[in-house]
Amino acid sequence: MNFLKYTARLLLVLSLVILGAKTSFASDIQDVPEGYWAQDAITDCVNRGYFKLDASGNFYPNGTIQRGAFLSSLLKVIESDDAVKGAKAYFKDVSASSSYNKDIAVGQNIGIIFGYPDKTFKPKEAITRTEATSVIANISKVKMGDKSILEEFSDAGEIPNWALNSYALAVDSKLYVNYPEPDKFNPKSKMTRAEAAVLFAKMAKDFDLLKLKYAKGEQDVFLRNETLTTYNKAPRTLVKIYNNKKIIEAGNVIMAHPIEAINTKTIAKGALLTFIAPEDVYTDEGTLLYKKGAIFNAKVHAVKNRIWTNKQNKALFIFDNAKYPNDTEKEMAAVAYTTNKGRVVFVTDANSKKKYKESAKQLSKGDFLLKYVDKLIPVIKTQIDANEDIYLLLTGDLIIPNGSDL
Repeated sequence: MNFLKYTARLLLVLSLVILGAKTSFASDIQDVPEGYWAQDAITDCVNRGYFKLDASGNFYPNGTIQRGAFLSSLLKVIESDDAVKGAKAYFKDVSASSSYNKDIAVGQNIGIIFGYPDKTFKPKEAITRTEATSVIANISKVKMGDKSILEEFSDAGEIPNWALNSYALAVDSKLYVNYPEPDKFNPKSKMTRAEAAVLFAKMAKDFDLLKLKYAKGEQDVFLRNETLTTYNKAPRTLVKIYNNKKIIEAGNVIMAHPIEAINTKTIAKGALLTFIAPEDVYTDEGTLLYKKGAIFNAKVHAVKNRIWTNKQNKALFIFDNAKYPNDTEKEMAAVAYTTNKGRVVFVTDANSKKKYKESAKQLSKGDFLLKYVDKLIPVIKTQIDANEDIYLLLTGDLIIPNGSDL
């Protein structure tokens, strides 16, 4: 399994040289002797700006590295240290004034850190080898690794269950450190700065090779961010444009209408519903996302009967499939956009300040996923006529492959 294939989506711009940085040589690092096992990696990481020497030129290779500092360096390696503007950290022990606040917010937003069950991150605690391995594995976005690959290591049994998959991915990608005992992980050990440098140098080498592949068009290439304002108070408006796809991020709102009327008095659980895009959809900058006629399929997951016979039932339906005019199909996650009282927000009411009081504040993707999705009440309690436009709120990213707009 090629690690490069799965890290491409996280890179915004790859650069080989930090402009204006002073080049260091091994002899400049006072406490890293000639021939030290991690000498080349440490020198490489210092030159790239992942680590800094102190005023006396010391690196402290055998010293531990704090969890916050490890993340800060890692974000520099993957060129994502400033990838998510306006992101917020949601850990109890990370204040807005913390020196690690911004990096932790970015790491949380792009999904590579999750903290502890008690909702803390403990940024000043020394990171363990297991924790570091888990964070790096999260970059790949690959769900499963072959755990049998761990059998060749004598202390694989000491790896916590929650980290087994991370270690399998790390070994498969050769992104782990087991010096000086090649048959052991020592997963409970605190990671040293030298060990972190070795990991980062390996990743940087892979990314340098990836840059060459980008030039040949062999990998996903992030091009730019654009904006979609279908509804002026949508939680999100960000669209990411790549060389081979467009991604409408979770929290955006799109428009569709049912092909036939939906009556919540008669609709049944399990019923399948089909909605159609009423018009071509463009970003504010003019990029065509998908054409009129794109199909969004939903399934009724629940029907709640009302006590009073003159009241409408409530029907919960969730969209899980998108089919574009050229027959390209992709999974999707969306609900009918509702207020907190379950009323459908129709197109004609989009700008009504009296009826709907949603905040117009733009949320980061992390804000949306953490605060918004599980609090929605995606129900329909009024009849929807055929061809009547309603808003759909994306609760997951909508991926549109190139060619879907044909």
